[in-house]
Amino acid sequence: MSWYDKTKHAVRFWLLRRLPACKQTVELISQSMERPLTLRERVLLKLHLWVCMWCQWYLEHLQLMRDTLRVQKNENDEAEVPPTTRLSDEARERIRRSLTNNS
Repeated sequence: MSWYDKTKHAVRFWLLRRLPACKQTVELISQSMERPLTLRERVLLKLHLWVCMWCQWYLEHLQLMRDTLRVQKNENDEAEVPPTTRLSDEARERIRRSLTNNS
């Protein structure tokens, strides 16, 4: 093992012991999909992802699922609903009255 590899390994090991645990990092990854992270959170997340392959895989899978769901949603939005599957105005009114009476 070269001195570079040894140094890199030592730095990663040192970071792994000082960074937040994977459980906390997974929560942060999930939050990053919903809100912008602070500078501190972004730095800690990047460092953790540099050290931890499992969390990298988790992030990649989340991104893949999000992208797949977005494509699926766009395809569903573009597909037109056939008129035979739509409810008539009369049926909608009956349902509305039924729900109002049950409340």
